[in-house]
Amino acid sequence: MRVLHCLAQLPTRTGSGVYFHNLINEIEKQTDWQQAALYALPASRNFADQTTAELAALCRQDETAEWIACDSHYPVFFETESLPFPIVGMSDEMPYPSTRYCRMDQEMVTCWERAFYQELIRIKEEYKPDVIISHHLWILSAMVLELFPDIPVIGISHGTDIRQARQNPDIARRSVGSLRGLSKVLALSRSHLTDLVECFDLLPEQIIVTGGAFDHNIFFPVIQRPGTYNDNFVSFLYAGKMSHAKGVFELVTAFTDLYKRNPAIRLDLVGSADAELKALLNSGDIPASAIRLFDVETQAELAKHLRHSDVFVLASYYEGLGLIAIEALASGVALVSNKLPALSQQLKPYVGDTDLISWVEMPRLRNLDEPFPEDIPAYLSRLSAAMEEQAYRTLRANGERVSLSQSVQVFSWESLAGKLVQIVRDLS
Repeated sequence: MRVLHCLAQLPTRTGSGVYFHNLINEIEKQTDWQQAALYALPASRNFADQTTAELAALCRQDETAEWIACDSHYPVFFETESLPFPIVGMSDEMPYPSTRYCRMDQEMVTCWERAFYQELIRIKEEYKPDVIISHHLWILSAMVLELFPDIPVIGISHGTDIRQARQNPDIARRSVGSLRGLSKVLALSRSHLTDLVECFDLLPEQIIVTGGAFDHNIFFPVIQRPGTYNDNFVSFLYAGKMSHAKGVFELVTAFTDLYKRNPAIRLDLVGSADAELKALLNSGDIPASAIRLFDVETQAELAKHLRHSDVFVLASYYEGLGLIAIEALASGVALVSNKLPALSQQLKPYVGDTDLISWVEMPRLRNLDEPFPEDIPAYLSRLSAAMEEQAYRTLRANGERVSLSQSVQVFSWESLAGKLVQIVRDLS
């Protein structure tokens, strides 16, 4: 069995990137299949001085996918003469330099499509896959269906494809169209079913809800942890993209309000901050020591940071799933989260109504992830109150945290990959 995995982004740093490489690595453990991967990489800044062979070798010394357990690698390099712009991201804000689909002109689209088309043709001629697993129901998945009409193609939706289709209907109509040719589609949540059918002309029976997964070898709780991690203060943490859609600015505002009432708290932000966020953090409304900013971390570094925190806060207005929240729970950290449909649907059957999770009602939204300005003050009050509630609850015994961590162990890569392996076997 020869399996091809396709992703038009960097195969790490984002939820879909982590999903991509963890899925491949787990399939390698469970089967004897040959696996190949098509993905995007940024080229070296001095790419013009390199031959194609030298370029590939140079990139693999830095930001490459050698962490993926594949027999064959097919990277498409961006920031080159043929693709003279950063990787195009499924989210408007990515944790690395990126291009937005909505800002691509026709020449950029043509360059993008040509680069992936050429690589897919090369794969078809030399690798000859028996089945293809394509991440994101977007342009690359449509190209895969066109070039491989006679073999099974499984699409994996990460939720951001729905957002792209809703916000960029012209691109969806022109470059994606109907994806009914997919053999099966894996979805993160039941809440996505209607959107998937409407946006991509799918049939309900094509879609299988599999949820998300995390690496239990990386995300786990400390063995003994009475009360707060630090005796002097309660530590809040957010890790991810630093954008308005992720609610980071509202999180800082809510934390600042809570800090004025209770200075025995701290907030760590993990990610790449832009000038606007840095200006807010340096505005003087709160001591610099109260909010710390950290660069993007590896999964292992993030897991260690989680274990050193008390409460994870996810104030995002839109998530395909919100896997980072599950990773936080697995690390023994309490959770304050907006009531995101996909996340709450996946968690509640396993964790119930635990006191260590506070769900916050979101403000009304427009364009999927933009709150109505008049709703923000009331939302800030709810978010601040939920954070305050969890700050008090962190003084409880360690046992409840460990129990909650054990409850989410069901969301393992081993389990999710096993489901996909069976789907592939049923299609073969």
